[in-house]
Order: sequence, then C-alpha cells, then structure tokens
Amino acid sequence: MHLAAIDRPDLLDEPSLRALLLSGYERARARGQPVLVSRVIPLPPTDPLAFYARAAVASRIRLFWSAPHGEQALVGIGQAWALAVGGPRRFTRAAAVWRARADGAVVEGPTDAPATGPLLLGGFAFDPRRPATGAWAGFPDGLLTLPRFLLTATPGAAWLTLNAVMRPDRPIEVEARALRRLRAVLAAPDAAPRAPDPPGPLTPLDSCPSTEWMAIVRSAVDRIHRGEFEKVVLALSRRVRAAVPFRPARILARLRADYPTCYLFAFGRADRCFLGASPEQLVRLADGVVHTVCLAGSIGRGATPEEDVRLGESLLASPKNRTEHAIVVRGIRSLLTAAGVALDPPGPPTLLKLPTIQHLLTPITGRIDAPRSILELVEFLHPTPSVGGQPRALALRFIRDYEGLDRGWYAGPVGWLDARGEGEFAVAIRSALLHGREATLFAGCGIVADSDAELEYAEVGLKLRPLLAALEGSTR
Repeated sequence: MHLAAIDRPDLLDEPSLRALLLSGYERARARGQPVLVSRVIPLPPTDPLAFYARAAVASRIRLFWSAPHGEQALVGIGQAWALAVGGPRRFTRAAAVWRARADGAVVEGPTDAPATGPLLLGGFAFDPRRPATGAWAGFPDGLLTLPRFLLTATPGAAWLTLNAVMRPDRPIEVEARALRRLRAVLAAPDAAPRAPDPPGPLTPLDSCPSTEWMAIVRSAVDRIHRGEFEKVVLALSRRVRAAVPFRPARILARLRADYPTCYLFAFGRADRCFLGASPEQLVRLADGVVHTVCLAGSIGRGATPEEDVRLGESLLASPKNRTEHAIVVRGIRSLLTAAGVALDPPGPPTLLKLPTIQHLLTPITGRIDAPRSILELVEFLHPTPSVGGQPRALALRFIRDYEGLDRGWYAGPVGWLDARGEGEFAVAIRSALLHGREATLFAGCGIVADSDAELEYAEVGLKLRPLLAALEGSTR
C-alpha cells in the first residue's frame, strides 16, 4: 500500500530541512546541550492503522494510541529520543527531564494543531518494585519515546510531525540522513507486505491453575475480613501460541471495529509488542482541566435486550459491586485532592456497556490552577484502587507476596504528553504481550469482602474474551 502523502516533496525538502536542523544545531552549540527540533505538516485525512501497518518494516520501534471512537489517534515510527526511568518517583522525575528537554525546542508549522510537535508516547510498569522477567525485555519500569515520525489523526484532519534532536557535537547530516532513510521506507510501494492468513485456533500453554488462583482470592477475602485492607485487585495471565506470528495491525483493526469505546494502544519494540483495548481512562489534562473515570464492578451482557437491561439493573443494585465501586471513587477523589485538583461533585454510577461485559462507571472532573505535568498527576493516581487496591501500600504488598505474576506493563499507565506537559493516559488492562507466535494475555478482578472465588474466576475469563477473539481472528 502506497501512502502518497508521505512521499510529498515538501515533507523533507532538502533546503528547508537543513535550515531547520541548522537552527537547532546552532541553538544546541550556544546552549551547550541537545536541542529538539520538530516540523509539523498538515496532511489529508489519513487512516492511522494504515500508517501503523507499515511500521513493522519501517522500524523496530512502532507506537500506536487511539482515544475512544477514534477522536484522536497517534502513530509513532522510529525513535529520535527516548526517556527510560525507574525507581521511586519515576513519573515526577520523567516530567522534569522532559520539561528540560522540551525547553527551547525549535518547532516549525502550525502551532494550534492538537497533539502535534514534540510529543512523547509510552508507558510504565505496574510495579517497579517487583523483579521483572525476561518476558518483558525492552519494556523497562518506564519508557517514553519521541518518535522520528508522528502521525496525528482526527476524523477530519491529520498532521505529520518530524522530530530530531540536535547535539552540539554531532553533524547535521546524521539527523538528516536518518529522517530521509525512514521516509524512504515509509513511502515505498511495497513497504506494507500482504498480511498472512489470521492465526486461527490458538494452542493453550501454561497458566495458573484455577484452583490455585481461587485459593489466592479466598486468602485475600480472609485478609479483608480481618481488616487488613478493603480491596485488592488480583490478575491472571494466560499464554497461547498461534500457527503463524501475530500481526499487531490486524489485531488492532479487529479491536477498533468491535470495541470503539475503548482506548487502543500498541507499543512495539524489536520482536515484542504490548497491545490492548482498555475501557479505563487514567487521567486527561487539557488547559488545566483534569478528567478521569472510576471503573469498578462488572457483569456480563444479556443474550436479549430484556436480559441485558435486567443484568445492568442488577449490577447497579448489587451491594458487592456498589461497595467495590465506592472504594474506587473515594480513593481516586482523595488522590486527586492531594494533587491539588479542585473537584466537581460526583454523580451517581452509570453503566459502561462493552460487547461482552458491562461496568459501573463514575466520571470525575476538576481543575488545577498550578502548572503541572500530567505525569505528576499520574504519580498521585497510579495505581488506582481499580487495579491495585485500597489502602494502596497494603494491597500492593499482598499482590507482590501472593499473585506470583510478572505484570510488566499490564495495568500500568500508557499514553502520551506534549511539550506543555498535557496529554492523556489510560490504564493498560484487557491487554496482551506478543512475541512472535506466542502471546500472554492479562486480566484481573477487584476482590472485596463479599467476593466469591468461583465468580471472580469466571469474570476473569469474561475479560479475557475480547483479546482471545481478536488474536484468533474472529470478530467476537
């Protein structure tokens, strides 16, 4: 598939490109430190998945992010710069490093286009204190990437941002050559080879036995009854193998069609890709307005409209689910208040209906007057009671001691932020880590005092269904 827009002469017009890079280089020499340069170019409306599909041959680093209903999609290809961070206060430290790097950036092109210019895409591990396994190679505690090429797509418009980092001790031609080489691959007519047939039926590999996982749930319930904590979220993974290697773009296309109200994400590095369709926003920051959602309490969908209404009403009336949801609402509001957000009064829970499951949902909005990076808000919020528990420290200790699972980036924050520190992050649930023909799928359940181990195990299976179906190549 040939993307003619990428081959436009003005995208990498040699004289103007060298002038842009020279401006950044001269500023870098004057400051004695690297300077970021970006060019933003309007494009015709562009399908972000078509752009992402060719990333597999254009670069070993490929990034995808899409808000619900495709209101805004970001596709990053290649790496102009990356920020890896771990340990205590990793989000706040990442915010400080990015603020310093974005300061003094040279940016050409429209400045009012949303989510363009210098912008980082990436994610963070759920728990940096838990030792990582080799399965998550290339996905450290925190990794944010400034892509060489960034496509920003909305339903009616698109922009391409070209990024480079000019260093006082490196010739201009080094960056110019890297940009030209990547564009050449993207613009080649055969850059996106025909995808193979869908993987078809999946072969189950090792997973935690149901009896063992339910025993952990019962232990958590006992601890809750003893007053050690109010809630803990326990996750489960399942490994599967396909007949042919998985194709992230094909999986994303199925998820986009079947789950339009979810956040879609895919972070590919070398031969691994972490992707998913998450219904849960962690936080959005735009013009000082903070928005998030509380998502907790679940039930399946009905086979008929009447049954579906009945199930939704039973979820709204369920003491167990309302208790779990109230814990999350109370916890998130407390965290945002501590971050200095002036919150609006909350409304009653509503229903978020997805194809195979429905949840209790309460939006939370507020305003923050002091300048803050969205990463500083993430520092306060993660992990929310939706994916960790309440109180946080005690729930995390139980997860570390008993869950026996390397969550990696599962249930961690994934998203983007711009040069002003504004952006959006989602919670990376309903997700899978792909490695060639193998995939590890993740899902979890909130455990409270009234939890039933067998019902929680059934709920985990319900939450795994969307990714299993997408990996198999079916639509449901």
